[in-house]
Amino acid sequence: MKPAKKKQSLNKSNSPISPISSKSSAYHHGNLREEVLEHSKKVLESKGVSSLSLRDIATDLGVSHTAPYRHFPKKMDLLQALVSEGFRELSEGMERAWVFSEDPLEKIKKAGVEYIFLLLKNPRRTELMFGGEIYVSGDPISDELRECGNAAYMGMFKIVEYGQKQLKLKNSIPTDTLMMSFWSGVHGFAVLNERKWKQIKSKDDDEQFRKEVDQILDIMIEGTRL
Repeated sequence: MKPAKKKQSLNKSNSPISPISSKSSAYHHGNLREEVLEHSKKVLESKGVSSLSLRDIATDLGVSHTAPYRHFPKKMDLLQALVSEGFRELSEGMERAWVFSEDPLEKIKKAGVEYIFLLLKNPRRTELMFGGEIYVSGDPISDELRECGNAAYMGMFKIVEYGQKQLKLKNSIPTDTLMMSFWSGVHGFAVLNERKWKQIKSKDDDEQFRKEVDQILDIMIEGTRL
């Protein structure tokens, strides 16, 4: 009589289809970088830049502590990637403003709306985009960040330049100076009203806030018109 074969026992650690190995495989084969960025963005906005830790993010995502370092060798690489993403989103907003209307003044007003609400939704990231650790760390600016920043800048520049060429905005002032005046205005408004935005609880409050945004932009644009 042949001895009975022992039944092989598989547990989660050696099963090829265990949830843990499946999740790890997914993260290690294509989307870990995106997962780290998305989770880091949430931590940045809720807790601030000082709370960003690649080891903590790895723990939160259920991967080895060394895994995120394959994409971001140090924290500054992660911060620059987050800022690059912010500038890409700003470029997309400027493109939406560009195609929004043929009217130059409507284009620039839409650009202001896009900028204000992008900042309000991502205030801590915006702080990094225009100051803070990125530019005082001594680390070289990555090519990705430089290219994304220039693209966002040129998106707004194009809109202001168009307004000048169409004789709707002051053309006695250099385009970059006029653009910076408008940019500073919308940035300042958004920063000063971050708390008010976060305190909005009702549809009426939201509508009132957006009405205020429209009024502020009208005032800014009036000061730049021919």
